[in-house]
Amino acid sequence: MKLQEKYQQASKEARWALGLTILYVIGWCLCAYLPSGTTGPIGFPLWFELACIYLPVLFIVVAYWVLRIVYQDFDLDNHSDSEQETKP
Repeated sequence: MKLQEKYQQASKEARWALGLTILYVIGWCLCAYLPSGTTGPIGFPLWFELACIYLPVLFIVVAYWVLRIVYQDFDLDNHSDSEQETKP
């Protein structure tokens, strides 16, 4: 992978991380402030269940799939493989 491609991939990963963070904050605000004062299925207030239980579990699954699909494991060093082997 060329250095420019590495930086493009790192930039793509940063955009995905920022986008997911913004989406999570918006989702949390909607879940915390829009539901009425009713009780949720497990006995807590509905806003608490949505914002603090269901949304985090959903985003753990989303983050897992984004890591599997978007993110790549690569070294940001600009050294070739032969140079790395010769260094102690």
